[in-house]
Amino acid sequence: MSSYHTLFGISVEHGFYRQSACACLDFLPDDKTRRLFDNAGLMVKKTLRGIEVIYDETRLDVLRLYAEDTDELMSFDFKLQARDDEFRSFTEPFSQAGNQVLYFDNQHPKTAADSKRLSATAFVSSEDLKSVDAEELRGLISDRERLLPPEAVIRIFASNKKGNRLKQWLKPELTQYSIAFKPRQRYWKYYLLGDMARENFYIFDPDKKVDFEPLGEERLCDQRIAYSFRSKKSIPLHESYPYRFQLKDKNAGREDVVINVLPVAGMKQVGKEASVEAGAVVSEIYINS
Repeated sequence: MSSYHTLFGISVEHGFYRQSACACLDFLPDDKTRRLFDNAGLMVKKTLRGIEVIYDETRLDVLRLYAEDTDELMSFDFKLQARDDEFRSFTEPFSQAGNQVLYFDNQHPKTAADSKRLSATAFVSSEDLKSVDAEELRGLISDRERLLPPEAVIRIFASNKKGNRLKQWLKPELTQYSIAFKPRQRYWKYYLLGDMARENFYIFDPDKKVDFEPLGEERLCDQRIAYSFRSKKSIPLHESYPYRFQLKDKNAGREDVVINVLPVAGMKQVGKEASVEAGAVVSEIYINS
């Protein structure tokens, strides 16, 4: 009778999602890994934040033979594919990717505290990007994927210079490899149009997390006049913003709330301004009277 246990896990966190649970990525094993799974009786179990690789205790000897092969290092190779079409739009460092792919493996030396972290630094960064022609990706990226690359490639090796990792993986405590993504950040810019384009209006954050500065009148490309405000700092993109910015009217010693909760920034309507930090992206939000 088969007895199944977890060999190791891979978890992915992302600051864009509630509770940082990144469940929109599919882990797709390559052909070599599929054959390994079939021959050694392994399975993949989907979790809230990633996957766990499950082994059959009755077929552990087969797995040991693969791990002890010195001619070819055994590795579990996965391609990460996002089910969310906007994933690259809100995730660092895809703005810098170009003809590159994120690459992670468990062979890079880490500090003891971060030994299971797969990225070069605490969060995924441009240091994890590899050219599609890089040695590490040889045989992993197809000709079609050179044009439409996956979000990332992960290789979990079963051995290193110190020997194979099966003894570590078979311990009662789970070996959990991890990746953490940061969301991209944008300045928010509100345009007040029509009767709301007034100098005495201002944007207020009751939670005192974000301040906005008035930029005065602006003429839009369609020649309409708007009064604009921009956040003093960039704001991380999020699927469900916690903000409740208000539009207030400061007039004759009174401060009246005109709009109790302003709309939040969308993913699509963006621009760039020379007046903020170099390369900064601005989310534009239009408020009509």
